[in-house]
Amino acid sequence: MKARSKIRHLVTAAAAILLTTSAHAGLSFVQSFGSQGSGSGQFSLPSAVAVDSAGNVYVSDVLNNRIVRFNPANFAGTFTSFASQRSGRAQFGLKGVAVVSASNVYLGDITYHRIARFNPAWFPHTFTSFGGIGPGSGQFNSPIGVAADAAGNIYVADTKNNRIVRFDPAKFTRTFTSFGSFGSSSGQFHFPTGLTVDSAGIVYVADRDNSRIVRFNPANFAGTFTSFGKHGSGRGKFNTPYGVAVDGKGIVYVADAYNNRIDSFNPANFAGTFTSFGKHGTGNGQFDGPIGVTVDRAGNVWVADYDNNRIVQLTGAAAR
Repeated sequence: MKARSKIRHLVTAAAAILLTTSAHAGLSFVQSFGSQGSGSGQFSLPSAVAVDSAGNVYVSDVLNNRIVRFNPANFAGTFTSFASQRSGRAQFGLKGVAVVSASNVYLGDITYHRIARFNPAWFPHTFTSFGGIGPGSGQFNSPIGVAADAAGNIYVADTKNNRIVRFDPAKFTRTFTSFGSFGSSSGQFHFPTGLTVDSAGIVYVADRDNSRIVRFNPANFAGTFTSFGKHGSGRGKFNTPYGVAVDGKGIVYVADAYNNRIDSFNPANFAGTFTSFGKHGTGNGQFDGPIGVTVDRAGNVWVADYDNNRIVQLTGAAAR
């Protein structure tokens, strides 16, 4: 995703739709946080969102070049930013964010082509980075999406290398493993951007330019590689799927950027459970280029509404 003008240019009337299905309880709007700007309580092109176990929300605030944290119960009173320094090691050009625990925040740094980590309680003194630019082992090219599994392994959507990378932060070079290559066939990716790992260790990827969601088990990448969807604006279709999340029931949520909606489905019955929420706009229940999505422990769905410069909270997805 480039500038906001590109998103608006590609939005069509056909993409701005709301789909429902009786087989699947839909999402509903709860509230939104923030406005355009660089001050406290403001965002400038938020691209990714994550929630820690205490319910604190972390945001990748791109043009402000900072990570923001707030508690939804007291947005204004808890708004805290962790900003890139003009000098020193804590410099970043961020895109993605993942919270492994309250003491470990990871971010995808597309300027320096690395994954960065810090403890919010000791920023910037705990700032650590992994990688550098390149296509080889231990290297990245515009890493955007970041996620962690239950064991603390970090997964990265290594976007311009068209692969998914896994590593153990305690043994970065020795555990660096990559999955996939460039293309549109099984086992391949074209500009993967978002990813998540479910409780069973299954990886889901927003394979952006292939207009699909990919699922695989890292223990058997080729044998379990499965894709969902194709390009379009109708049911079961995506137009630039940018972010992906999975809730505790295994329901998958997709930030369908150019369709300006959040899609959800049960992988066991993709066609029968596919439903979408939202359309293009600035009001409640509307989006302008949503590209980040996550689900908290309570089942709330959080969206980085990129061109509306806000974070949106959704709820209401019930048993499928």
